[in-house]
Amino acid sequence: MSMMDSLHAISTPDNNLLAALPAEEWRRARQSFKSIFMPLGDVLYEAASRANHLYFPTTAILSVSCLMADGRADGLTLIGHEGFASVGVFLGADSAPCRAVVLAEGWGYRIRRELLGQACARGGSMRSVLLRYAQSYVTQVAQTIVCNRHHTIDQQLCRWLLMFLDRQASNEMPLTHEQIAELMGVRRESVSEAARALQIAGCIRYHRGQISVVDRSGLEARSCECYRVGRRETDRLLAISRSATMSGAHEAVDRVRGERSAPSTRHASSSVA
Repeated sequence: MSMMDSLHAISTPDNNLLAALPAEEWRRARQSFKSIFMPLGDVLYEAASRANHLYFPTTAILSVSCLMADGRADGLTLIGHEGFASVGVFLGADSAPCRAVVLAEGWGYRIRRELLGQACARGGSMRSVLLRYAQSYVTQVAQTIVCNRHHTIDQQLCRWLLMFLDRQASNEMPLTHEQIAELMGVRRESVSEAARALQIAGCIRYHRGQISVVDRSGLEARSCECYRVGRRETDRLLAISRSATMSGAHEAVDRVRGERSAPSTRHASSSVA
């Protein structure tokens, strides 16, 4: 591992799912996770290709898209520090069902699929934590399908901007109108028109290749319910994961304390004999 990798392979991971694991479980599992830098535009896997690795972003943001026969790619959801890719492979698929591309460069962890399977089989919290994220992932994808069918481009744009914002620390988003249009599966001109309206309303400022969020509450007010449904489900399931792992850790501590405090019967048995 390089010096740069060592700096980013911190003891407490920045990925929310890995951070939800008990410290001892992460200590055992972390040797299987390699810290990697994900450059902008890097294709992690193509649809129908065999995915040998799963990815847990920390500062990178990934877009997951469904490819059409004519080459168009409609975005399904974004993955940042709250999740991992690919959920389909984790659930047992031999190949990735969708395309995953680095939308915002940054760091993350990579693990071979068989090593993750071994970590989940040890009986700790890993499997339950990842299954809860898989449930929220399905909700996000379902909401995108509903959103595309029933809501305006203006509302969809607000939702995608908020989803991107949730996955980074800054209000500055390195996104072009072309990237957003490809993500939304609409014409670039439609995105430019919707972005212009948001700028006039004082919600965002944009110049080439950069969007700055000025008024987040304004974006939320103009977004549809799809954003709130997806965000609420992700927050709820992650909270459950944290609660469950903390409970499991407390039970383990109590069990050890009980074993240590229980009176020994070895000498009593021998004396009776």
